[in-house]
Amino acid sequence: MTTPPEGTPAPAMSDRPNILLIMADQMAAHMMSNAGNPDLSTPALDRLATEGTRMDRAYVTFPLCVPARTSLLTGQYPHTLGVTSNDVTSDVLGPDSLGHLLEGSGYQCAYAGKWHAVQPSAEPGDGFEPIKDFGDRGLTEAVDRFLTTGRDPDRPFFLVASFDDPHTICEYARDQPLYYGDTPAAPLRETPNLPPNFGRQPFEPQALRQEQHDQAKVYGTSDYTPEDWRHYRYAYARLVERMDARVGELLDMLDRAGLAQDTVVIFTSDHGDGDASHAWNQKTALYEEIVRVPFLVRWPGKVAAGRVDADTLVSVCLDMLPTLAQIAQVRPEPDLPGQNLLPVLRDGEVLDRERLVVQTSFPTAAAPVTRGRAVVEHRYKYVVYSWGQHREQLHDLHADPGEMTNLAVESRHHAELERLRGALLDWARSTSDFQMLKRLALPQDTPEQVVEEIYATPY
Repeated sequence: MTTPPEGTPAPAMSDRPNILLIMADQMAAHMMSNAGNPDLSTPALDRLATEGTRMDRAYVTFPLCVPARTSLLTGQYPHTLGVTSNDVTSDVLGPDSLGHLLEGSGYQCAYAGKWHAVQPSAEPGDGFEPIKDFGDRGLTEAVDRFLTTGRDPDRPFFLVASFDDPHTICEYARDQPLYYGDTPAAPLRETPNLPPNFGRQPFEPQALRQEQHDQAKVYGTSDYTPEDWRHYRYAYARLVERMDARVGELLDMLDRAGLAQDTVVIFTSDHGDGDASHAWNQKTALYEEIVRVPFLVRWPGKVAAGRVDADTLVSVCLDMLPTLAQIAQVRPEPDLPGQNLLPVLRDGEVLDRERLVVQTSFPTAAAPVTRGRAVVEHRYKYVVYSWGQHREQLHDLHADPGEMTNLAVESRHHAELERLRGALLDWARSTSDFQMLKRLALPQDTPEQVVEEIYATPY
């Protein structure tokens, strides 16, 4: 942790709010009735959005549990941490990770539920007091005990309540038991219709369909009919609603304990779900439904109520640590790639961010490994995968939010394609993204010395 300059008085505990970070697993940004989704009801999340601010364009750094969560806790890119899959066994959280940072500044840090950074449950050395291990059963009860009898009234708290739902949609697709109870059945006419971008669009990445085919046991949807996809969407909505009900319990607990006015509440997720868009379920691909997540912030009297920010590009995993550090009045390590969102949330300032990058890698034992990178701007989104036909995707998100028309195959958009190729190349070099650097589509004007530098070691 970076300490204040000598002679700087520490902030008074009474001047610093409590922080409750609520996380879902595998919840896409569009899965809220407040976001205009008519196929489900999320009164607790709607309440948070009404009483606080909804950041409408919030992206993860990597649409997979362990890489996203370790990124969020450290404020670092997954490739910087060396975490590009769920199969990580070594501890990657140093003394400047989120729990240690706030704990060292006087906060009482507690963690309930899914950790997965990297082991399933948090351990004492992670910077938090574990008050509930992995699993949604008993999670809200553990939080209630902490708020009523477990917290130190003389210290502000940083509490994380991390739900597994709606991640259990993975088990639903594989026709496996759902750990927290089955979803109700429904006749087809009561299930959500298919999204406009359902199915396979022309010039889609070959690599994605190959991964879907090779991991058919994981996805469980290879033989799905349109009717099956509609039932899948119905089950996913019910799982989100079940999680939302538990969020409502947490908000009621804050009210009963008299803590709501003094507590910043943040809600987000580690990644989304395909939800039948592009005939895709689960995660790892770089479609909007998978890399965009909810991001709600309620801070009574500090953050505007009912505000929806549809313009700010938020990198949830990178921005969380500097933002919480500012709220807690503690300085994180310098040179982190994320940005402090508090001026945007509290004062309505414009964030100086033109673009952000999302990365991915598919778990496989066979070469070549499918990797991908996405450059997201306010209007355009550029995606490149490491191999296969149509591995480059270019979408105008204003005109084509469903990413149905690949502009990379049209010569009239070549200048835009070249510009974004260059932006990704600059990012990969500046962040030492050596895993993907040799697999990028280089701009035509790339200097020869840069090409030689990239391919000095071909493999």
